[in-house]
Amino acid sequence: MPDKKGGFTLIELLVVISIIMLLASMTAIGLVIIPYQVKKAATRTEISAIAMALEEYHIDYGAYPADDPDNSSRKLVDALTGDRKADPPRKNYYSFSKSRLINGVYFSLFKEPFYYRRNESENDKTDDMKNPYTYDIWTSDGKKTGQSVNNWTQ
Repeated sequence: MPDKKGGFTLIELLVVISIIMLLASMTAIGLVIIPYQVKKAATRTEISAIAMALEEYHIDYGAYPADDPDNSSRKLVDALTGDRKADPPRKNYYSFSKSRLINGVYFSLFKEPFYYRRNESENDKTDDMKNPYTYDIWTSDGKKTGQSVNNWTQ
């Protein structure tokens, strides 16, 4: 009777190596996709919070804050940021992250600027407006595909 030594066949080794490679590739893809999805979800949440602050501002003043001709977020930030020293003192509607506020413009987690435009009447309506009679808030998702994170899509 021949002496049988324990060991793996070539086929068993190839199967194990291919399973390890498959798991490694799935992990690598997850490490790239998951941070993007987390940033996108956090940006959507931030836009929702800013939208709630805008609604509160609208209740207090009867109108949404003015917008800039370039749709930047400067006037939005100014309107929603409180100022106790102003006369009369202004209420703080939203606390913008100071680390992402550069020269009055607010930036997303993607390091892209937020944009804001208002549209409260049929006279002001433009074809670009996504939310007639209210306002649009959006930012790029960091990819150069023209995709945005905004307050008019899910």
